[in-house]
Amino acid sequence: MSQAENIYGRLDAIERLLASAPTGRTTGELAQQFGVDADTIRRDLLRLEDLGTGLIKHGRRYLIDHRRSFHRVKLSNDEALALYLAARLLSRHSDEHNPHVVRALEKLADALSAKSPLIAGHMKRAADAVRARKVRREYVAALEAMTQGWAEGRKVRLRYRSYTKDETTERVFAPYFIEPSGIGYACYAIGYDELRGALRTLKIERVYEARLTDERFAVPEAFDPQQLLASAWGVIWRDEGAIEVTLRFAPGVVRRVKESTWHPSQRIEDLADGSCLFTVLVGSTMEFRPWVRQWGSAVVVLSPATFREEIAAEVREMARAYGMEVADG
Repeated sequence: MSQAENIYGRLDAIERLLASAPTGRTTGELAQQFGVDADTIRRDLLRLEDLGTGLIKHGRRYLIDHRRSFHRVKLSNDEALALYLAARLLSRHSDEHNPHVVRALEKLADALSAKSPLIAGHMKRAADAVRARKVRREYVAALEAMTQGWAEGRKVRLRYRSYTKDETTERVFAPYFIEPSGIGYACYAIGYDELRGALRTLKIERVYEARLTDERFAVPEAFDPQQLLASAWGVIWRDEGAIEVTLRFAPGVVRRVKESTWHPSQRIEDLADGSCLFTVLVGSTMEFRPWVRQWGSAVVVLSPATFREEIAAEVREMARAYGMEVADG
């Protein structure tokens, strides 16, 4: 763990400890608790004060004034459940270790511990699950740089590994929006890519070096991420417009297909034999393809012809991999 990670981890732990100690703690008590000298604790307390945590001093003791650090929020059990569900999604949206997710979940658990100790306990376990993942520091650093660039309107200089080509490129990127995707458990940044001279989506997991610059940018007023992602199955879209895809689902899975709203543009038409047609507008078939595959033989791609042939070619290759001969065409 780097020195910076040690400091921020200790700051977070000190804040949480003081928040749960109504009478506060002295610098000596904190130094003993965290195994550092008193001067280090004094510097930490100054940092916490600068961060606006509501730190106050009564005599020799430091404590958190909750009125200065946050507004108290009264939650019903149903509202606490809503936070828990959001926390679970937060813990599962990525398969990467993310210390900020861990701390956010722990703080939520602390806030809910008095009202709903059972739910708070599950939140803490969700935090533990994220903490147990293997640390990949380049991902955390890239996510932090992108987040700070997005929040402060500053461009990021980065090195990016291409998915379609075996190449690494250096580029300057203005992050307009950050979006998680449940497909592939990934996180994406959408923004202006100076290398390509156009709006692009970058998968943050493929950024292996990122440095915040002092160059500022402003998000164009015309940029609307919700509208942009309306046709995306995940977070990938095409500038030239949406692609209409029509699938036919077998009778045995129609009920399951109808149980969910898979996409805002979907249309479902029942057929006489119990099957159904499923039509959807997607920005790209790349992220849509795995969803189609998961239905196996219960789905057939009807259009467009290019996508139908892509899936058919995959089926033929799979058959060959299993030692089965399949005629082409």
